[in-house]
Amino acid sequence: MVLRKLGVPRSTFYHWISPAEASRGKTPPNSLLPCEEEKIVALKMREPHLSHRQISGLLRNHDVWVSASSCYRILKSVGLVWEWSLREAPWKTARYEPFRPNQIWGEDWTGLVIGGLRHYVITILDLFSRYVVAWGIVKTVTRREVKNLVALAVMSQGIEDRAQNPILRTDPGSPNMAADVRIFLREIGVGFSPGRRARPTDNARQERFYRTLKQEEIYCNPDYLSLESAGSNIARYIDYYNESRPHQALFGYAPALVHRTGNKTRLIEEHERRVRQAQERRLRQNLSTGNQQPTPFFS
Repeated sequence: MVLRKLGVPRSTFYHWISPAEASRGKTPPNSLLPCEEEKIVALKMREPHLSHRQISGLLRNHDVWVSASSCYRILKSVGLVWEWSLREAPWKTARYEPFRPNQIWGEDWTGLVIGGLRHYVITILDLFSRYVVAWGIVKTVTRREVKNLVALAVMSQGIEDRAQNPILRTDPGSPNMAADVRIFLREIGVGFSPGRRARPTDNARQERFYRTLKQEEIYCNPDYLSLESAGSNIARYIDYYNESRPHQALFGYAPALVHRTGNKTRLIEEHERRVRQAQERRLRQNLSTGNQQPTPFFS
């Protein structure tokens, strides 16, 4: 009588008073397969530094299509998740949003120590794909190093059509603002877009790359033994960053794939298609096995 007046079905009421009884022994038909859960845990155990988002991206190389949230849930259930405390981004809305590769480049440099002496890694990053187009290690950064790096980037990308030349986004440091640098950029057809003073967010994607480079490579080597060893380590890391490292802002894909594809919409559609296939595969297999409970991770 009371339930009828409240408009609550009896089945809902009994579910409220005994949720454990109602759900006991039932596994959603689209739940992850035991083999998928095992691969998530195995990859985390093998490479503990990887985040759940990186694991989601790397597993695609093995035709395992699971979301970052599913990876997080599985890892948390076995105690393999730790909390990160990061400050909120000071500027969430980007001033530039390129829609093709080599449309806008970001250029900057950061320090490292080689043989007790300060050197600099100077890079050019494609802001569409986060792909490192060109880089070098120098003892000091002057207008000569800036011009050499831009020339290397243009040659490495094979840019011949001046109408397709990129815009170079930089900070307003003196090497970038030198008159002969501006003349050089104008002669080769590269646009110039300096940021504001004391506004690192004007070149946020380049700065974010340096945080990753420092945390995962430079801070692990407080003092490189020689220029050769530093160059070898940085080259190896940038190759890994470009070709293999999943990027959260690129839907878990590596920068090189996005750079080569040149179309984020196509990648999103392909990702959605593969996720649907994985869900259908789980549904078929879970139903065929009688909706049994998944096997434990560790015996």
